Amino acid sequence: MKLDFVRGHMGGNLIVLVKGEQIPEGVELETGLKLLSPNYLYAHEVGILYPTESPGELKVKIAEPTSNCFISACGGFTQVLGAALVETELGDLFGVEKKEPFTDVLLHTEGGTVALKIETSGGKVTRIKTDMSSFVRESYERGVQKLEFEGLEVMQAGKFLVINADWFKSAYPWADFEKWDQRTREKIIAIQRRFIEVTGEDEYNLALYDWNPEHGKDMRIVFPHSLEAEYFEPSCGTGTVALGIAVLAQGELAAQGVSNSGNVVLRIECGGGKELGGPEVTELEMNLEEGGVNEAFLSHSNVEITAVGEAWL
Repeated sequence: MKLDFVRGHMGGNLIVLVKGEQIPEGVELETGLKLLSPNYLYAHEVGILYPTESPGELKVKIAEPTSNCFISACGGFTQVLGAALVETELGDLFGVEKKEPFTDVLLHTEGGTVALKIETSGGKVTRIKTDMSSFVRESYERGVQKLEFEGLEVMQAGKFLVINADWFKSAYPWADFEKWDQRTREKIIAIQRRFIEVTGEDEYNLALYDWNPEHGKDMRIVFPHSLEAEYFEPSCGTGTVALGIAVLAQGELAAQGVSNSGNVVLRIECGGGKELGGPEVTELEMNLEEGGVNEAFLSHSNVEITAVGEAWL
């Protein structure tokens, strides 16, 4: 099987894009997961793209290697796709009318409709703004609540386990989120296992954060989704949205002097690899109403297309 692909990243969140018409019906998930493996294109997520009857609108399926099903959303995928639709032939293939300063695209995902506003200049993408509001709604439907495991208070924000790294270190002063020693790993794994047991969530999704930025932004984050599988993401769009929901729900916005109503923008340091933070920035814009997140928009400071070619399976 020959598949045309585009590969890119959002702050180290590696994404592969392929055309669904090239994959036989019934083996889409199997094919996508194979593409993600180290022997093929190695990435964190794959997006399978399908045309619709409306120009500029795509149907998409998204998969990642720790789940045996298509996932509902992926912010990194939307950011890379936004760049690819303008900077490669994908836009022409899917009837996207490229305009300056903005190109608008609609994605139909497992979790709902997602709008992209792609800012362009001279044929190059300068910023992609993803409407993540459908993922916000999904997160509240799945559940947002405080939980306590292994003597540590954590948050469920939909399918995500969200952990404050400072609180973790207060409970376990020996924790090391740079070297990720075995003792730290085992404690995180134990907490995540309890989270899955209690919530019934069967995907591995973990956001670890603190309010100690190193580059003048608001906070920093990393996503050690599955330590057992050595599956880290230095940036993660859905995880960033889950973070916003969590810090609002447990009162941290107010505690940090950030407004907990109206429009709020968090600038979050990430993209550094396995350690907390990094030199890049994910910007999360939230509209807050009645104690919850009503809308959320995501953009990242470093989105690049790195390869276009053919894969053979």
